[in-house]
Amino acid sequence: MKKIRRFYAMLRRRGAALPEPLDCDARAAMARCTACHATGLCDELLATPGSGGNRTFCPNAHYIEHLREDALKF
Repeated sequence: MKKIRRFYAMLRRRGAALPEPLDCDARAAMARCTACHATGLCDELLATPGSGGNRTFCPNAHYIEHLREDALKF
């Protein structure tokens, strides 16, 4: 359950939100987060201030940025 909290924290950090209702991409992203072994790097990133930081370790980085970019469209 803690890993899913990390996922939601990363979404908030980047100003992104999951679609409602959850689609298959969102469910797959949650599964990737649950299976991820980079929890130390994730915790370290989430502990730093701001919304940036190196997210290359995150298997959901591209998905989260896609959600963020879609939310920024007019």
